[in-house]
Amino acid sequence: MAIFSTHLLNSVDGSHANNVNIEIHKIDKNNYKSLFLKECTDENGRLLKELNLSKEDCESNYEMLIDIGNYFKNDNIISEISIKFKMKDTEKKYHIPLIISPHGYSVWWSK
Repeated sequence: MAIFSTHLLNSVDGSHANNVNIEIHKIDKNNYKSLFLKECTDENGRLLKELNLSKEDCESNYEMLIDIGNYFKNDNIISEISIKFKMKDTEKKYHIPLIISPHGYSVWWSK
């Protein structure tokens, strides 16, 4: 079973970014997007899901949309973060952590 996870850290005050809306859309070979997952980060700023990926899922692209506009309600310039990625292995852990602020973000791929 594949595992998808993310962790959001607030660079303004060093806290975990909890209750942030996250959507993951699957993008098929015809560039059609469909909602794959919709969740909020937990009290520790994390989202963790076990996924049964099909062959089609492994051949698709994904786009994670992170709604930081509602998290940083005041003075935010960035309202949404979009990250595109792939999940090619049905047994791999896919972890995408981010450091976020109202004016920017940093993301990396973690193994």
